[in-house]
Amino acid sequence: MKKIQLFILILCFSAIQPMFAKCMYGSDWTKSGKKIVVCINGDSYPDRNKGKEICEKVKGSSCSSPSTFSSSCANNECYDASGKNHNSLSGF
Repeated sequence: MKKIQLFILILCFSAIQPMFAKCMYGSDWTKSGKKIVVCINGDSYPDRNKGKEICEKVKGSSCSSPSTFSSSCANNECYDASGKNHNSLSGF
C-alpha cells in the first residue's frame, strides 16, 4: 500500500512542475561549493533521471532527485545533456 501511495505522490509532483522548465537541480547537487545545474531538452520522468545521472557523473557520488526547475542556468556549473560544462545555458 505504501508503494502505491508513493507512486501516486510522485505522479502528482511530476504533474505540477512547469512544462517549460528543463534546467534542474536538487538539494545536494553541489561540487566544490557550487550548485550543479543540468539542462536538457525534455521534462519527462526519464529526462529527470538523465539529469540526475549527469549530476552523479559530475559530482562523483550520488545525487538526489531533482527538485528545483527553471528555464536557464548562469552559475558556471551548467551542464548539458552530454555532461559538457558551460558558463551559462538558456532557452530551455
